[in-house]
This record gives sequence, structure tokens and C-alpha cells, in this order.
Amino acid sequence: MAVADHIDIQATQRGLDPMLVAAMVEIESGGNEHAMRFEPVWYERLHKVDVPRGVSEATERMQQATSWGLMQVLGVTARERGCDAAFLSVLCKPVVGLEYGCQYLQWQFERYGELSDAVAAYNAGSVRLSEDGSYVNQAYVDKVMRAYARKRGDVT
Repeated sequence: MAVADHIDIQATQRGLDPMLVAAMVEIESGGNEHAMRFEPVWYERLHKVDVPRGVSEATERMQQATSWGLMQVLGVTARERGCDAAFLSVLCKPVVGLEYGCQYLQWQFERYGELSDAVAAYNAGSVRLSEDGSYVNQAYVDKVMRAYARKRGDVT
């Protein structure tokens, strides 16, 4: 099955616009299902982790501090959402990564109710504003919103 089909299925199941999810995939991973990025800040925050069978504590901590797959789902986020696979590299499988990424994005929409707030929170964990009222990750939000507009045909 093509990635676009997985996006349609996972987005639709969660009431998300597949074009928004496709825009986020474009920005997060450039469409590379094997994309991964270690997040040192998260590694420092993870002092005590539950360890799945067959995995060392050091490996689990490293996995939880890494973003995986098309939607760059942070390992700790996947664990919080119920991913119990021993190795979080499973998030590089489009069907799995999109499931957890869409689940997390849907949750952010439920928390904040506003598209740009949900996108900002997806990237930063919560909505955080600068002194001038813009998002602390405004450049990310702008990139996603431009990609989303392009996919919808709103941009010439």
C-alpha cells in the first residue's frame, strides 16, 4: 500500500484532513519513512523508564529520546500513546508511525481546538508563546501551514 493511502486511512479514522497530515509528513521527514532524529534534550529528561522485555534500560532511554518515521513521532510520545513494541523503530513502518502521529495530532486538536495551536503543540509538546505573542516554534507552524495550503491548492 502506498504511503498516501496510509495517510488517508489514518487521518480519516481520526477526523483529520489527510492533506494536513501529508503536509506534516513533508515538513517532519520529507517523506522519508526511515527518518530518525535523536533529541538530546529529551534524553536528559528521561531518568527512569519502563523497559520492555528484551531491551536494556539504556536502549529504551535512547529509543524514547528519538523521533521516528514519517511524522517524526518521539519515542516517549509513542509509549505514552500505548506503543508496546520492544523496538520503537517499528514507528518507521508507515502504518505504525502514521497511526501514532495521527493519534497524537488528534489529541492536540482536542486539547486546543485550533489548527495552528494543534500544529504548534504537535511540534513543541504544548502551545508556547513568545513575548510578542507568536509561537516559540513559529517557523515550524508557518512551514506546515504553507505546505498544507499548497496541498489544498490555496496557493498559486
